[in-house]
Amino acid sequence: MERNEQSALAEKLLKHIDKGTTDLASAPYKQPVLEYTCPEIAQLEKTLFFRSKPLCVGASPIIKESKSYVTHDLTGKPIILTRNEQGKFQAFLNVCRHRGARVAEGRGKRNSFICPYHAWTYGMNGKLISRPEEECFSQKEKNAASLRTLPSVERDGLLWIIPDPTGSLIDLEEPLGALGNELSAYNFENFHHYETRVLRPKINWKLSIDTFLESYHFSVLHKNSINPIFYRSQTFDKYGLNFRLVSPRKTIGELKNSSPASLDLLPHIVGIYFLFPNSFVIWQLDHLELWEIYPSWNTPGESVAQMSFFTPEPVSSKQEEEHWKKNLDLVMHVVENEDFPLGEGIQNGFSSEAQDYLSFGTSEPALSYFHDSITTALGLPKAAN
Repeated sequence: MERNEQSALAEKLLKHIDKGTTDLASAPYKQPVLEYTCPEIAQLEKTLFFRSKPLCVGASPIIKESKSYVTHDLTGKPIILTRNEQGKFQAFLNVCRHRGARVAEGRGKRNSFICPYHAWTYGMNGKLISRPEEECFSQKEKNAASLRTLPSVERDGLLWIIPDPTGSLIDLEEPLGALGNELSAYNFENFHHYETRVLRPKINWKLSIDTFLESYHFSVLHKNSINPIFYRSQTFDKYGLNFRLVSPRKTIGELKNSSPASLDLLPHIVGIYFLFPNSFVIWQLDHLELWEIYPSWNTPGESVAQMSFFTPEPVSSKQEEEHWKKNLDLVMHVVENEDFPLGEGIQNGFSSEAQDYLSFGTSEPALSYFHDSITTALGLPKAAN
């Protein structure tokens, strides 16, 4: 985040805190419950948002070295994210072109992918290198038997793909807009991958995202966990379909007498960057998190949330390990033991027919903006406010 932006945000946040206010939407919003429960809508969302559009599926540090890889299955397709011998990020379908077996599992570093079924071997660039009993197969089709390549691009320390191998080249200039410049200032590529955890809440994928989009609930649901750390006030800024939320920590008062030239806002905030349709880059005090949230491929009432945690330096001592584990455990506790269990109660309540829509107040502008964007893209009717 550039210094001028930090200064402007600090001024805005301090005014909000002094007045007891927060950024507001222009009007309340009604969100149809049907969009959390309908199988037909869920299928339409998968087709529209999770097949042909760019998805952020990781950050550069997860494949920091050449010849490293990590498998990724959350989009509903088996995928390998790799960094080839030349250091370039590439993505492939994790499917052997012989009989369809997976050629890689987990993460690691290697020179090639060897199918566990018949030992067809592929280079880190996806090219078919060898296959036993070569004389039994068509030589004309050998070049076409490489791993299927997915459209992919690495930008500002983030990894993007389109899960469709017939998809077009990825251009992030328009969808990211000015947000791209701000994200690049964090130098994500210089961070170090600490740990990745996966949660599978029994709630719709949009309801999983909703838990990140307002601070209105902090003093109630999180009163003993993160509420003592943060003020209620929050800023909301739109960047196309993406947006940024910033919540101030209780330490922000230390900046009141800082000059714009020396002001450093980052240690005093949590900055939440939503990358449409399903990912968050989150700056927390001194580290970065990447959340990816996907729909279940079985039912509208389930989702998958993957969180990858990145530290500014490699962990090199027991003291540092304890520090980062404490930070990670707090983040996961809030989401896994407070947000998502409450969300599961909400998801179960949808079937009771107690309400046709949810109500978002003007102090929850990100909720309104996100759901209005989804509903508009799907071409669905909106509830009258």
